Amino acid sequence: MKRLVSLLLCLALCLGLVPAMADNAPEKVIMTFLTTGVEPIALKDVQAALNEMTIRDLNIEIEFKPVSIFTAPSQYGMWIGAREPMDIMFIAFTDIKPFIDQGMVEPLDDLIDAYAPYLKQLSETTPLLRKDADGNTYGLATLLSPFYRGGGVLMRVEHLEAAGLADQYHDMDKITLDDLDTIYAAIKAALPDVYPAGVFGSLPPASYTFIYDTLGDSTASGALIGTDSTEVVNYYTSDEYVNYLKHVRSWYENGYVMKDAATNEANLSELSRAGTISSNFTEGSQVLLNGANINYGAQYIRLMINDYYLPAVSSGELNHAAISVTAQNPEGAIKVLNYLYQSKEAINLLVYGIEGTHWVFTDKENEVIYYPDGVDVSNSTYAYGYGLYGDQSLYYSFGSTTKKEDTEVTAAAWANRTKGYGFMFDSAAYTNQLIAIQSVIDEYVPALETGSADLERTYAEFISKLEANGINEMVAAKQAQFNTWLADQE
Repeated sequence: MKRLVSLLLCLALCLGLVPAMADNAPEKVIMTFLTTGVEPIALKDVQAALNEMTIRDLNIEIEFKPVSIFTAPSQYGMWIGAREPMDIMFIAFTDIKPFIDQGMVEPLDDLIDAYAPYLKQLSETTPLLRKDADGNTYGLATLLSPFYRGGGVLMRVEHLEAAGLADQYHDMDKITLDDLDTIYAAIKAALPDVYPAGVFGSLPPASYTFIYDTLGDSTASGALIGTDSTEVVNYYTSDEYVNYLKHVRSWYENGYVMKDAATNEANLSELSRAGTISSNFTEGSQVLLNGANINYGAQYIRLMINDYYLPAVSSGELNHAAISVTAQNPEGAIKVLNYLYQSKEAINLLVYGIEGTHWVFTDKENEVIYYPDGVDVSNSTYAYGYGLYGDQSLYYSFGSTTKKEDTEVTAAAWANRTKGYGFMFDSAAYTNQLIAIQSVIDEYVPALETGSADLERTYAEFISKLEANGINEMVAAKQAQFNTWLADQE
């Protein structure tokens, strides 16, 4: 009987009376998953839970491709060079422009028009699309909630308490680098084995200490300093940058910075969880503060140095989703991204893990979540919580709600846009010069921005090499294009 049924089914398939099962098989999309150097234990469980949603709603199965945030740029280059399949690339804490210039990512406009109606609609009201100078879209920005840039430090509360400074700084809206001199000195005196300043060459901190705008390119071609200036200058000779270098050099000499900070490849989360460092420089978003409280096993506060502001490009210019040139299913990839930017259920799974296992609602009406009983950062199998994906306005609030603050900060940043907001420098004609300048930056900045190098000698050598490789000419070229753009705005 079973044989007869099998024969009849085969006949029906051959005649086209029954659709082949393969026709209903889900498509596959390979998506990078950013880690802090250690893959979450429950990563496969979260992948399976996400696939329940995407197969149900899109008939697409996602395969996570884990990669460390800190090595992702170089790893992407190696994977693409080897033509290794990879559909969705998440690019974090680094500009997407080098990926565009080196032909590593696909243009997205046609894909969005054909397969991503929600992204198209969203782009009309938010700074979502990252375009090149010709107006072609290559990246989808992480939509910060709020939309802004800023800068400051996340500071470990127990270290402030040990130094007798918790009450003084807990409710302070703004601090200066001089304040950090005082804080770091007090923490070091109270906790001699701790390094108060968590600065590392892999995460250049100077950019979080003053307002600047690279006008859609990088510091290799100059920047505006502050929100009122229309003068493009060498970022590395600005008074603000030099002021940071002087402070960090003194921190290093006083033992506030790890001696091997320029080359230390230790995981930031591990050093923070261990209490080895007291602070790290950051944009200062509530999501990142929540992430620190989740991942570092201690309470942190946010001490802002900058006002909130908006630069030329998008609010999330250092965090993007893109589609690799080695993508085997770009259509499926853009469908997945379209889904993640609008599905609250999916994006919170990706960010926080599985409800009931990794988090529970403590206030469902206001979408506040926390660890389940018996779970904390030390034993959670998915203690992630970083806001690197999609639209942060969809995220649940970990520990407390931030909706009111998000609205206020968005308004503050929108009112504090730089003079370059909306402009993008076209650097296509200067690729070789920029590569040469960037190589100098990569050589010197890790040591300079961690205070590890003799400031007087090394800084002079650094500036000399930048100028020898044409940074002044790049600044002039950016200024010329910017002047033309400014004239068109009048």
